[in-house]
Amino acid sequence: MVFSWFNTSKVDAFIDGEVAALVKRIPPAKLEGSGAAVKKAGEQLAKSHNDLLRRAQQFVQREKPNLYQKARIANRMKWALLEAKYPKPFVDELAYALATVVAGANSQREV
Repeated sequence: MVFSWFNTSKVDAFIDGEVAALVKRIPPAKLEGSGAAVKKAGEQLAKSHNDLLRRAQQFVQREKPNLYQKARIANRMKWALLEAKYPKPFVDELAYALATVVAGANSQREV
């Protein structure tokens, strides 16, 4: 059916779960200010960044989303993180990396 092409329920559920887990592990408030706590939160965020990209790649390989659904992954992640009040530079970097990983996830080479 043509309208199934626009069905993003699996993508939305995946992104909602990932954002909720990230907010729970590293609340955006931990990234404000300065000091050792902020540095540690930044390091945790970098590790979470890599883990999220790995899970996104696995999701795309498992679910085989179409072009619209792949674009939805990065876009929904970006706006969900901005609404959660994460720093815009981090969000932009993650959205770009996520779009790149998602686009190349079904290719034969490792991204």
